[in-house]
Amino acid sequence: MIVTLTYISLICGGLLVLLLLLGIIGGLDLDIDLDADTSVDGGGGVDVGLVKGGLTFLSIGSWTTKLILLSTANPVAAIVSGVAAGAVAVYLMKWVVRLLLRQEENVNWTASDALLQPGRVYLRIPATGEGIVHVNVKGGMREFKARSMGGNELPTGTQILVDDMGTDGALLVSSRPPDLHQGPLPLM
Repeated sequence: MIVTLTYISLICGGLLVLLLLLGIIGGLDLDIDLDADTSVDGGGGVDVGLVKGGLTFLSIGSWTTKLILLSTANPVAAIVSGVAAGAVAVYLMKWVVRLLLRQEENVNWTASDALLQPGRVYLRIPATGEGIVHVNVKGGMREFKARSMGGNELPTGTQILVDDMGTDGALLVSSRPPDLHQGPLPLM
């Protein structure tokens, strides 16, 4: 029985490390679709988290059971301890993954994120045409086509405020006095 537990723990642990390395190297998200001639329509693949949880449970549980069997002769205590250790290991793995995923941040942005944000004219905005402005959106300076809201010319370097967005996607901006508390916006 100890030899069998050793093989189970080594195979499961090895597969777990292999999945970890494949995920780190290639961003692998295994989605295995099984085609079978049945009338049941499957959900579309195997969940990698479920596989990793099962491998963790088997690996830690079998190692714990093996170690307890080597130190005592009570197989019931060994099996109960192995199941408990496997369950704790899966819980800890789930907790660590959730902790890491909470650190995730959405960095996708759209032009509508620039609304009511300050910026600076990069290429002159003529009274009846378009220019280019730089606006800080989600931590990065973004470049947008822009038109003057009031129909007046805005020279390069003018500090602006994004008032609206036109139907063509160009921003509608107006000149704004420099904010003395915030300091000038950086030129790009």
